[in-house]
Amino acid sequence: MKKILVTGGLGFIGSHTVVELQNSGFKVIIIDYLSNSSIDVLDSITSITGIKPEFHQLNLRIKKDVISFFENNSIDGIIHFAAFKAVGESVHQPLDYYENNIGSLVYLLQEIKNRNLDNFIFSSSCTVYGQADELPITESAPTKPAESPYGNTKQIGEEIIKDSCKAYNLNAIALRYFNPIGGHDSI
Repeated sequence: MKKILVTGGLGFIGSHTVVELQNSGFKVIIIDYLSNSSIDVLDSITSITGIKPEFHQLNLRIKKDVISFFENNSIDGIIHFAAFKAVGESVHQPLDYYENNIGSLVYLLQEIKNRNLDNFIFSSSCTVYGQADELPITESAPTKPAESPYGNTKQIGEEIIKDSCKAYNLNAIALRYFNPIGGHDSI
């Protein structure tokens, strides 16, 4: 059974992804610092799927903790949702956003490289497109200068991943969401 690490797995998008992964037969390991989520979500995932995913409360900004996690866990792929995400807040707390969103990404990518892992999904954002020149926006639309520190962390993150793919033979994709909503049948 393939093991998938889902960072931010107790957040909205992360928890829905965990449910779908478990329902598809994957073993899921969640890392979440609970800075913008609740441990109660773990019980909801367990109730929906009948499987309690392995959970680690971990701050991905602490490099030694990230290294320790990977030393003690075997992973086949990573879906990285963990990030600060409020555009307005990022304007008032830009350094917190850069430290959290970029630092945690770099530490994960370093461990992917060190352990010869090669599958990575990055939760990016539609903010990388800026104000569109034409609608609808497609995947081939050019990116524009970021309008917030949050958006800039997503653009920088994508660039870091592109460079890592070239240098380390990493398979990666960035998901650029527009207003993710939804719900599970259990709601």
